[in-house]
Amino acid sequence: MSSDNELSKSVIVIDDEIELSSIFKTFLRKEGYDTISFSDPLIALEYFKDTFDKHSLIIADMRMPGMNGIELAKRIRQINSKIKIFLMTAFDISDLENNSDYKAARIDKLLQKPVHLSNLRKMINTSLKK
Repeated sequence: MSSDNELSKSVIVIDDEIELSSIFKTFLRKEGYDTISFSDPLIALEYFKDTFDKHSLIIADMRMPGMNGIELAKRIRQINSKIKIFLMTAFDISDLENNSDYKAARIDKLLQKPVHLSNLRKMINTSLKK
C-alpha cells in the first residue's frame, strides 16, 4: 500500500519556459509531491521510459520545441496508459477537443495558461484521489 501512496505523490512537469517549470516544481514540492521538471520534452520522455512506473501525473506544456505536448502525451500513453496527464496552453483550447491527435492522447485535464496554483492544487488532488 505504501508504494501506491508514494506513486500518487510523484509528478513530472515539462515546460520549455524554465521559470514556469521551476515555479510549478517548487509549488508542488511544498504541497508534498515528489516533483521533477524538464524544459526539453525529448529528455523528459527518455527519463519517463526509465521511470514509467514511478509517477502518477505529468503536467506538460502544449507548445515546446522538438515535440508538442499532444505528441508527448501520445508517446507517454504507449508506455503507461494509466498515468494522469494535464496539458497546459496559452492558446485557444476550443479547437483541441475535436482534434483526433488530442483525443488519441487521452489528456485528463486541459489547463489554460496562466494556471492559478490554487486551481492546480484542487485539480491534482481530485485527479490523484480517483
